[in-house]
Amino acid sequence: MADQSILQPGNLLMVQERERYLAGLFRRVGWQSLAELRAFEAGCSTGYNLRMLVQWGAKPANVAGQDLDPGAVAYCRAHASDIRVHEGSAERIPEPDRAFDLALAFTLFSSVPDEDVAQRIAAELVRITRPGGLILVYDMRRRNPANPNVHPVLEDDVRRWFPRCPMRTKTLTLAPPIARRIGRFAPWLYGPLAAVPVLRTHALYVLRRPGQVDVFRGRAGQES
Repeated sequence: MADQSILQPGNLLMVQERERYLAGLFRRVGWQSLAELRAFEAGCSTGYNLRMLVQWGAKPANVAGQDLDPGAVAYCRAHASDIRVHEGSAERIPEPDRAFDLALAFTLFSSVPDEDVAQRIAAELVRITRPGGLILVYDMRRRNPANPNVHPVLEDDVRRWFPRCPMRTKTLTLAPPIARRIGRFAPWLYGPLAAVPVLRTHALYVLRRPGQVDVFRGRAGQES
């Protein structure tokens, strides 16, 4: 959809804000290089985040994803054939236990109306993540009046789905209707407006997979 295109200045501003935070998060947990990172994204859509991780230094062979939409999976495979992408529900991820240092679920849970399905997806993300590894859930925390098919994902929801994982929450993303408007006319306003908590419509939940050893870092895992 044109409204979601990265070529729209407001969309670019929203993505850049999120990516700056991710880069800082990776540094804070001690990941100075992503050369050995193994990462998986549930609900990877067209694979933007997977390709981003490769651009940041991850090896394509160490990056994988899964999406329910056959068209999105075909797009991923056509544009990044070295990245492993599975078709199907993230309730069943065809990857080994403890295979990844990082697992992502970006704007996935807001599209899952069934509580049992959400719990199964969360259990799979925990299963495939190494002890001490990170699970990042980025999603909307407000209702979208324009799309009744999605719902907010709140901190209590994430704690319920990942009950044993230490978690921190960071609110992000200037309300998209505002971001898209100022992106066209006053992009310099994005930062000041995004600094106002009430105007942030999304949150990034940073979870640590329980366990004593973070294999990627080679030392004890800590809550970020």
